[in-house]
Amino acid sequence: MRSAFSIALIVNTYNQPEYLRRVLRGVSKLSVAPQEVLIADDGSTDDTKAVIVEASGRTNVTYRHIWQTDDGFRRAQILNKAVASTACDYVIFLDGDTVPHPDFVRDHGLVARPGCFVQGHRSFIGKRAAGLFGYGRLNHDRGLALLKGQLESLRNAFRWPYPILRTRNNVKGVRGCNLGIWRKDLEAVNGYNEEFVGWGREDSDLTLRLLNRGLQRIDVRGWAVCYHLWHPTASRSSLKNNDNLLAETAARGSHRCACGLDKYLLPAGGMEGIHATAAGKSLEVPAANF
Repeated sequence: MRSAFSIALIVNTYNQPEYLRRVLRGVSKLSVAPQEVLIADDGSTDDTKAVIVEASGRTNVTYRHIWQTDDGFRRAQILNKAVASTACDYVIFLDGDTVPHPDFVRDHGLVARPGCFVQGHRSFIGKRAAGLFGYGRLNHDRGLALLKGQLESLRNAFRWPYPILRTRNNVKGVRGCNLGIWRKDLEAVNGYNEEFVGWGREDSDLTLRLLNRGLQRIDVRGWAVCYHLWHPTASRSSLKNNDNLLAETAARGSHRCACGLDKYLLPAGGMEGIHATAAGKSLEVPAANF
């Protein structure tokens, strides 16, 4: 028995062209390709655009570059714009500094089920190994990082024959770099809350509203593997304000934000003015029972 639905992979980035190049190299090696890849770009320079054009030439998957002007850390806004630009049934979020395992999209497709959203995990590649990771074959790069003592979170570094799945009803361990959500559920909670400006808590807020909506969080280990490349930490100057916004969502038990996805939606779905750089195909993945 097979279950067919379309998947969009959304990769958010900001002025990390070399890291994005390696992430998109990983995307080109996926065992199951998404219908389209959307680069959610929070105001990068033309170096990033060149990387996207280069990557789109290596695949027949649709690439879309969703760009907004650089006006500070506005990740929530650019992700909403990317979600609005796709009509795919299911959305997988991946950071532009996180290299996917070849079975990353396949695994998300197999674990996805109605009424649920999926939180995957990541392994960390330390500073001394991050400079080369993602250019070669995964086994070589991963082995080299391990030998250098630069492969952290080992339980998340290898794909297992079968996943370990558990349900959770909290936001602990939530990361937007490895998150799968049905698009209709994103619309129901109005996507990301764009009041979150600056680093921190926008993914936790989205997760909390999905839980308040009655959706179930599935936490997956051993599948949907990806590798986060070391980089300097972003400014935490907005964290206090973002913590307060998250606390408000928790106190109110709200499931829908006021400033979110709906402002970009057209009656027929999607955004105007988005350029597709290659032709795409629908995705079909086998159903799985765990």
